[in-house]
Amino acid sequence: MSNPATFTVSRITRLIKEALEITFPTLWVEGEISGFRPSASGHCYFTLKDSSAQLPVVMFRRETSRLPFVPGDGMHVLVRGRLSVYEARGAYQLIAEEMEPRGRGAIREALEKLRQTLDAEGLFAQGRKRPLPRYPAAIGVVTSATGAAFRDILEIFREKEAHVHVVLAPAIVQGAQAPESIIAALDLLSGNTDVDLIILGRGGGSFEDLVCFSDEGVVRAVARSPVPIVSAVGHEIDMSLSDLTADVRAPTPSAAAEMVIRSLVEAENTLDHFRDKLVETVQGVLDNGHNRLSLVESRLVHPRHLLDQGRMRTDELSFRLTSLIRSGLERRNADLERLAGMLMTLGPPSVLRRGYAVVIKEDGAVVRSPDGVSVNEKLGVRVADGEFRVRVTKK
Repeated sequence: MSNPATFTVSRITRLIKEALEITFPTLWVEGEISGFRPSASGHCYFTLKDSSAQLPVVMFRRETSRLPFVPGDGMHVLVRGRLSVYEARGAYQLIAEEMEPRGRGAIREALEKLRQTLDAEGLFAQGRKRPLPRYPAAIGVVTSATGAAFRDILEIFREKEAHVHVVLAPAIVQGAQAPESIIAALDLLSGNTDVDLIILGRGGGSFEDLVCFSDEGVVRAVARSPVPIVSAVGHEIDMSLSDLTADVRAPTPSAAAEMVIRSLVEAENTLDHFRDKLVETVQGVLDNGHNRLSLVESRLVHPRHLLDQGRMRTDELSFRLTSLIRSGLERRNADLERLAGMLMTLGPPSVLRRGYAVVIKEDGAVVRSPDGVSVNEKLGVRVADGEFRVRVTKK
């Protein structure tokens, strides 16, 4: 008789763990929370129980931090996770990855069926999604007028100094009246030809708070909008059917605001850069021109100085001209005096004083030859001291 196979406790426990994890990789378990115990590390431990059994559960800090509610004893919940074995105690347990209050299961099932229907119609197809305008002038926003989402969007626009016109279509964003309100707001903005794109969103919340954005009417309103739509519902981990239908999905309203003005801000920054460079260049040209002008100005003779120089030059020329004229007049006076002396010496009066006489006919002609007179002709004789009359008696 052969010896039966022998297993160590660790070996058998490990085999059971591997078999359990392979058989039940992921599953949903429904039950009531009992013995809920959070640890200092952020993990939480509790037991799921029903009327006849119980199941230990551990949810680690990463998953616990994502819960949209605070679990507690007596709460009826659905937990998604994987079965495993805690080898140190040889106890099997559920490692939880997601948890929600009971009642969401039916809603999730209905939403999954709606998702499949809309997906089959092509509402989620990438081919029908449109690019966002690069430089929007007017941006429509569908959200609560008093919610944090709208304030966050406006704050981003202010921080980025984006010059855009914001058109708010206020809507109820949770509760039974939310779908009808959201649809009306979307249709209102879609009919506004001045709006370049629409941001549809709200801040984070519970599953129940956000379920209105998966309403069929809301999804179809997003799909039929002629204006591109950015969906920004909840936080990054949340996903609605509106997110799947919209042209672009943003993880948060703030991220949506940054996304739609990114190209606009980049263009404005580029323009600011070129404007600064242009101002710098023009200022350099002006400074260079100013320096050159200052240099020319330093070399430029003042008009008053030129005028003074001209006046002095005029005075100098005037003095020289006066001197030349005076010298010329003096020379001419000397010549006149000389000529006058010669005239006194050589002129007719001087000749007459030496005994000569001038014979003048009655018509005033000077007699130069005897042939110029006739016998008995009366003539005038001019001597140095006077004149007398004669008659020709003989030639």
